[in-house]
Amino acid sequence: MTDERGVQRMITLNEAEAVKIGFFAVEEKDYSRIFQALDSLTGTAAGFLSKNEEADVQRIIHSIEGIAKAAAENKMELVTINSALALGKLARTAAEKGSESILSEIFIAIGKLGIAAATNSLETGSKVAATTLMEIWKFSPQQQSREKIITFSVILKEIGASGAKQGTEEVVLNAATGLGEIGKRAVSENLEFETISTILLLEEIGKLAAEKYFDEALSSTALSIEEIGKLALRKGLNEAALQSQLVLEPLRVQAEEQLLTNSSIVTEMALDSLKGTGFTDSEDKVEMFQEIKDLQTKIQSTILL
Repeated sequence: MTDERGVQRMITLNEAEAVKIGFFAVEEKDYSRIFQALDSLTGTAAGFLSKNEEADVQRIIHSIEGIAKAAAENKMELVTINSALALGKLARTAAEKGSESILSEIFIAIGKLGIAAATNSLETGSKVAATTLMEIWKFSPQQQSREKIITFSVILKEIGASGAKQGTEEVVLNAATGLGEIGKRAVSENLEFETISTILLLEEIGKLAAEKYFDEALSSTALSIEEIGKLALRKGLNEAALQSQLVLEPLRVQAEEQLLTNSSIVTEMALDSLKGTGFTDSEDKVEMFQEIKDLQTKIQSTILL
């Protein structure tokens, strides 16, 4: 629509119209109409959030996620970037209002979008999603539940894994860096269970990096594990420190087998810095590791629906 001077004006759509137009516009690859739909949906969600109408906000978040994922499948990277940033702004509003449930919905939606972007080789879209997730992580309340911390880390791991499958090292590198930050925060809060979970996910990222000959990503992963291990030692989280050492050894072997020169050196030095961590084995430890794996699997199955 234009005004008397011929200037284009954005029409605000109601929710039902915006959803319908958004999906149709993706099929037609009509960026202007997609952005109009997403802007309308985001504005409507913000309005509902201001009135504490969380069920309505959740519904719209799922609609935005659906449109954005469809766009990612159509290689429309600009839409994935725009959607991640829009959801990120909505997340900040939710945090300011203390709406934990909405904040959780948003970071899962952004995570799924990041995975979809990585799966479709949209490197920048995936990186923006991962960066937005880490921004949410930083302004989220310091005291997070165990499940939320592990959900954050599993999402990042899945983004990295999807990037590895498509051969995009930068996505893997971003995931490793993000996981390292989560692990260090878990250590600082004396959360050994969550710390070990992060170390195990970093190991998975490291293995994928080695398989794809991603020397820089594997080096970064090893450094993150080393930093977490050192912090764990200082905090007296001995099982976490030991786990850091245990996962670095197979990564060192993989680096050598794949002739990844830099990673071989980095993993070797990381192992040296963690020497002296004693070996322990107990029934409690086995039970904890099984609990970690079970929780990771449960969260992963939810994210990949």
